Amino acid sequence: MKNKTLRSRCVIGLILVALIAGGFQLGTSWRQPDTVRAQADEDKGLSSGALAVLLCAIGPGQKMRLTVGTARATPYRWFFTVHNTSNEVLFRSERIEVPAGEWRFADVSREALNIAGEPGTNRAQVMVRVNIEFLRSVKASDFIGSMEVLDENTTASSTYLRFTF
Repeated sequence: MKNKTLRSRCVIGLILVALIAGGFQLGTSWRQPDTVRAQADEDKGLSSGALAVLLCAIGPGQKMRLTVGTARATPYRWFFTVHNTSNEVLFRSERIEVPAGEWRFADVSREALNIAGEPGTNRAQVMVRVNIEFLRSVKASDFIGSMEVLDENTTASSTYLRFTF
């Protein structure tokens, strides 16, 4: 009888620890954003470039906001493309020119993506490629970016991802 009670207490204790750990894993509002590292392009032209590739899901009534910036006082330009799971281009942004010492963001709405979503939720699974072009004297690691998925009506953020080049 004593062994059975002790075993029951141990099992209940383990279940309690697992539930608490699971609660910390699922509670994302306090977590730091995940960081994605991109590869720099080592071309020999007049400028250098870098690319970041991100995967995300975007549902009806939501939009993606991409931001690219640097602390260096140098001009740069960037653009992004959104692809479906077959790597077909769904959206291509204009080239965004950024003066020295400034940063820019760009939005793309779920409705702008001509893609059927998941059954039931209509969420689109997409890949986003962010390309930056900059002077050769600047390093790709000097740039940082972020991607947010926002509600178009309230602008509340449901997803935030920080990435570096």
